[in-house]
Formats: sequence, structure tokens, C-alpha cells
Amino acid sequence: MKVDGKIGISQAIMTMMLTVGITNHVNVIPLLLSSAKRDAWLSVLLASIPFIVWACILSFINNRLHQQSLHQWLRRTSGKFVSYLILIPLLISIYGMALVHLIDTQTWTTVNYLPRTPEWFTALVLMGICIIAAFGGIAPLGITAALLLPIVAILGFFVAFGNVPKKDYSLLLPVFQHGIAPIWEGMIYAGGGFCELVLLLLLQHHVRKPLRLVHYLAMIAIVIILTLSPLTGAIAEFGPIESSRQRFPAFEQWRLLSIGKDIENMEFFAIFQWLSGSFVRISLCLLLLTEILEVHTPKSRSVVLFVLGISMIVITSLPFSDMQFVGFLTHLYYPLYMFITILLTLAIAGIALWNRKREGNAEHDA
Repeated sequence: MKVDGKIGISQAIMTMMLTVGITNHVNVIPLLLSSAKRDAWLSVLLASIPFIVWACILSFINNRLHQQSLHQWLRRTSGKFVSYLILIPLLISIYGMALVHLIDTQTWTTVNYLPRTPEWFTALVLMGICIIAAFGGIAPLGITAALLLPIVAILGFFVAFGNVPKKDYSLLLPVFQHGIAPIWEGMIYAGGGFCELVLLLLLQHHVRKPLRLVHYLAMIAIVIILTLSPLTGAIAEFGPIESSRQRFPAFEQWRLLSIGKDIENMEFFAIFQWLSGSFVRISLCLLLLTEILEVHTPKSRSVVLFVLGISMIVITSLPFSDMQFVGFLTHLYYPLYMFITILLTLAIAGIALWNRKREGNAEHDA
């Protein structure tokens, strides 16, 4: 194993699978079901079409970076002012990704298995572990993701195939029962899940070998599978109406699982899955935030990570209800996040294209 502070392509993909997979299981699926109901799976498939093109744009940007970090490349090619115009919204988006998932994890933990534990304490423990992991750097985090993902994947297959006798996939039909409008709305939330693949662009300079188009397309395919599997499973097991009322449909599928007549109540496996994804996701976001802020010394990194973590815990302790939080995700967070991410991606692609033409003209003049 090489000890160079970097990770391999497979570790990068595994890290992204845990990071993006948990949000598509937790945040996106309830919103898809509540908006599109039976046609939610169509929203995912239709949303994937434009995002395949978007993945090609990400790959183009990736090639132009030549394994430089995005923030350094932006400063070199476009100057400080333009780089700040792009990096500040990006910083806010990454902070929001970590914060939103911390709130959801806190809520899920309190509702399902630690009802008497103060919510702030749950957030404090998880954030403390994530801060330590982010301070350790990308290499330990990539190794941890490579160890956790196989177990998480095996458990996913276990619940998916274990519940087959309880599934009725005819409930996925008929389609377009309520017209096209709910499907369009669902595509916004599915698109928000796809947009998180921009993290792979921010991660690419930590990977030993350059990422290629095939890796971005593979991640799009993986996100489709990670979303469709629990989504169609929820509809097939609970029906479109009941599943749309559930706050955590993926977790509810564990409650149905049993082995024979004597073994049931295996939803504790879901706790391992959820916390594995939460740990990797929040840790990666914290690490990327310190990188974009260009915090280099160990002392300053520890201070910045501490401030970021405490600020998130404070926000999670504010007096808002879960219904208000879901409304925030539905009407503001995901539509705005998708719009900002696509806009930033197109702006970065424009800079990359302009810089390539400028370099080509310089070589021609020489």
C-alpha cells in the first residue's frame, strides 16, 4: 500500500458511494415519494438523462484541472475575484450538505432508538468523531470507507432480497396517473441527489491517478441504482400512498424483514448503515471545507474544524420542528442547491473552455 497521503480511484468511488448513497436513501426518497408518489421512480430515470450530460461536463473540467485542486486552479486561471464568486457559494453548499444530514441523523436517532437522549448530545458525539476523521486527512477516510462499504452493501442486498416475498412490483403501475407535473417536481429532488457528485470534482486532486469520463458515468449509474432500489422497494412493499406518508421509508423496510418465524426486528443493521454513511459524508464535507478555506497548519485546521462543528450543533439545537425542516428541504434547499450547483458547474466549464482556447492561441503565436 502506498503511503503518499492520497487514495486510489476505487477508494474515491467508495467514499462517494457512502457520501451520496446515504442522502439518496435518507433525504431524497421521502421527498420523491411525497411529490410524485407512484411515479417517483420515473422522476429518477428522467432526471438521470440530463445529468449524464452534466457528468460529461464534470469530466471535461476534471481533465482541465490536471489533478490540481479546484480552488487553486480557479485562482490561477481566473483571478481572486472570480474564484471567490464561485468558491463562496460552493462553500455554503458543502456546509449545507453536512448540516442537513446532521439534522436528519439527529431526528432519526431520537425517533427510532434513543428517544430519551438529548438531541444535542447525539449531534455532539457524531460531530466529534467526524472532526477527528477530517483532521486525519483523506487517506484514513478513504481506507475507512473501503472497509465500511462492503458491509453496508451486503446489508443492503440482505434487506432487498430478504423482503422479496413481501413485494408487489405491480404497484409501480400505472404510470402518469396524476399527469406529468408531479414527475417534474420529483425530478428536482432526484436532481439534487445527482448534483452531489460535484464532490468528486473537489476530491480528484487527492486521487493517485486521473479520473476519467467512465468514472463519472459509473457514479451516475451507481446513484441511479442507490436511489431506485429502496424507492421501488418502498412502493412495492407499502404501496404508493403509505410509503409517501413515511418519514424514513428505507428504514421502514428493515422493520418488515424477518428470517423464518423466529428471527425478526433486525433494523439495528440499519443503524450501522446509516451511521457509516453519516460519518463519511460529514467528515468529507468538513475536510473539503478546510481545504477550500486554505487552512494548512494543524493548529489552524483544528480551530476551523472545531468552529464548523460547533456552529452546526448550535444550528441543530434551534427550535424548529421536523415538519418545518422537511418543508425547508422541499421548497428551498433542494431546488436552490440544484440550481446553484448546475450554475457553478457551467461557470467553471466556461472558464476551462476559455482557458483552453487561450492556451491554444498562445501556442499558435509561439
